[in-house]
Amino acid sequence: MKSWIATLCLIVSLAPLASARERTQAFKTTTGAFFALSVSNLAESVQWYSDKLGLTVTFEAHSGNVDVTALEGGGLVVELMHDPAAAPASVSRPELLHGVFKAGILVKDFEKTVAELRERGVEIAFGPFPARDKQRANVIIRDNAGNLIQIFGD
Repeated sequence: MKSWIATLCLIVSLAPLASARERTQAFKTTTGAFFALSVSNLAESVQWYSDKLGLTVTFEAHSGNVDVTALEGGGLVVELMHDPAAAPASVSRPELLHGVFKAGILVKDFEKTVAELRERGVEIAFGPFPARDKQRANVIIRDNAGNLIQIFGD
């Protein structure tokens, strides 16, 4: 009886490991990235994402007072939304707000991507940081509205 209880306890204690292992497998085949932003000036943001990141408008919609534009390129999809009822963040540092404070993208050629961003006049907020012990090379840029986007080498 004691060995049965011990076996049951072992199975129960290993169950979270098995389910955690299964969860991590879900992202092995991810081939792109997506993020959505509420912006104060849709036209300016669409222009920035087109000029600075080379994205192309693929979708536009208007519903009531809300305008939405989606842009795509190189596996990245960005959705921009303008709602006149939206209010700006009350702090100047997004990392001090609860919730998402930056978006992230994986790129195949990190050095080339950083060089191209610099050529296009994209503001580098932090970095670039080289790859090192269990950390990818990365850089954090800032879009026209101050949103942070972290770019990682693949």
